[in-house]
Amino acid sequence: MDLEARKYHFIKELFSVEKESIIDTLERVLKREKEAYQDVPVEHKKELDKRLKSYKNNPDDVLDWKDVKNNW
Repeated sequence: MDLEARKYHFIKELFSVEKESIIDTLERVLKREKEAYQDVPVEHKKELDKRLKSYKNNPDDVLDWKDVKNNW
């Protein structure tokens, strides 16, 4: 059975579910799985690479958290 057929079959099965707790569980599982496989946007990867490179080139160029916290 291909993926599209499996999806269709699954949706048909959902219509026969009578317990709300089952739907709640399926929604939680789907949400967790979607979150686990989300890709990090390219812009975020580039920014992280930029910051890591900056840190590696200047490891002593950092701010102390206490100073930052006090100046806010």
